[in-house]
Amino acid sequence: MNANTDKVRAVESLMLEKFRTEPFQNLHLLQGRQPSLPEHGGTCSDKTLNFIHAAKRAGIDASLHTGFIGGEEIHRLARVQIDGEDFFADVGNGWPALRLYPTNREISYGCFGMNFRTEISAHRMAVFHRRNGTESLQLEIEFRPKPEAEILADIASRFRPGAVYPFSNSVRFSLVVDQRFLFLRGERLEIYGDGEFEVVEGIGAAQVPAILREHFRFDYERVLGLPPTRSTEKSG
Repeated sequence: MNANTDKVRAVESLMLEKFRTEPFQNLHLLQGRQPSLPEHGGTCSDKTLNFIHAAKRAGIDASLHTGFIGGEEIHRLARVQIDGEDFFADVGNGWPALRLYPTNREISYGCFGMNFRTEISAHRMAVFHRRNGTESLQLEIEFRPKPEAEILADIASRFRPGAVYPFSNSVRFSLVVDQRFLFLRGERLEIYGDGEFEVVEGIGAAQVPAILREHFRFDYERVLGLPPTRSTEKSG
């Protein structure tokens, strides 16, 4: 029996809201700070915890789960149960994983000119991501849950000295804006839409605040809790 379609859509609506309002970003990590407000987003742990809190307030059965990237158990996502069926909500993804992944059947879907699909084996799910004509293995998820206390301990120590992530050395900031998906990765801003793909190259560190204001409608200083610059004060 498949889970109630209306309930699935309600959860996916909340996921989309989070992808529109809470950026995946590592500005705090690069500055040695912690996100102070849910709307400032953060990395996978921050975004997943924010989603779970909102889901529980809405009466949704959601809990912490972990995933493997490159064979390392370094990713956090949410496990959601609807009418006895288990799903994964990858709201901490830097890319727009807008659909629930059911554990009992494989799915494929497209958004913003890219594609996501799952493959299921006996005890594990693999998630593949295709963009610009190239598909890659994005994530692997073991169905057996890890104790939540252990996941929370891992989250608390995730930025310990020596910990290395794919985003440890250059800026990351992604968000759904209107009908497009934007991803600032290092010195490159990628803009995805149905039937369109744009790139802005050569973005230096000094240009990041302006890029966030112009393209993402986010204030760099406010996100980091910094005093506003003169240019920010003049622009209101």
